[in-house]
Amino acid sequence: MLFTVNITALLYYYLRSCRTDPGIVKATEEEKKKNIVVLAEAGCLDPRIFCTSCMMRKPMRANHCFYCNACVAKQDHHSIWINGCIGARNHPFFVLFLVALNFLCIWTFYGSIKYWSKHCPLHYTEEGVWGAVTALMGCSPWVLYIFCFAFFHTCWASVLLLLQLYQIAFLGLTTAERANLTHRQRKLPQASSLRQNPFNLGVVKNLVNFFQWRCCGLCKPMVLDWTQQYPMGLSRDHPMFSGPDAV
Repeated sequence: MLFTVNITALLYYYLRSCRTDPGIVKATEEEKKKNIVVLAEAGCLDPRIFCTSCMMRKPMRANHCFYCNACVAKQDHHSIWINGCIGARNHPFFVLFLVALNFLCIWTFYGSIKYWSKHCPLHYTEEGVWGAVTALMGCSPWVLYIFCFAFFHTCWASVLLLLQLYQIAFLGLTTAERANLTHRQRKLPQASSLRQNPFNLGVVKNLVNFFQWRCCGLCKPMVLDWTQQYPMGLSRDHPMFSGPDAV
């Protein structure tokens, strides 16, 4: 039953990650022309708030994806596993997909070891490692293939999941934002901690806001449409051009 639930959750979160709009920023031709005029008059045609590819004003925390050829709100990265962007609207589904995938790999390891212990008696001290692998291959090549296949996916899925959870819970940043801040810090004479950013509200609040946990009314997550969150003001003296939130 648990295995069936795991498989169902894996397929569900994978499809939600693929099918859900990551937060593509859209604008009509009229809105694009108006934004260009307003930003040009204010002297703010800065690539941090204006996308020269989409020719429109970018919301806060948005990045242009050259694979999707679109600006994505709160973009994390472009994933080869779903052949699309991970953004504000499908990021939680992608993280839960990684959780389900790691649990499925653990189930696969457990089932393979259980099968080998019952049907493939091995003598490691006498045969050695290569002899044991040869015996497993002769006993059931299919089970050994499934075990290696699960091991491959566990390597990238576990590392990516830990990295995602660290950035979400302890930094409050996306992968793109962390890369941008790290690159900028290298040019500064004195580097500061990545935790010191306006989006880091603490571990609990970061997780509640990210997964939109309500816990029967005990938690009140902050609900924001990141496709509509624009910085206040258009002046170059605005803090977004010099402060830590210029991500």
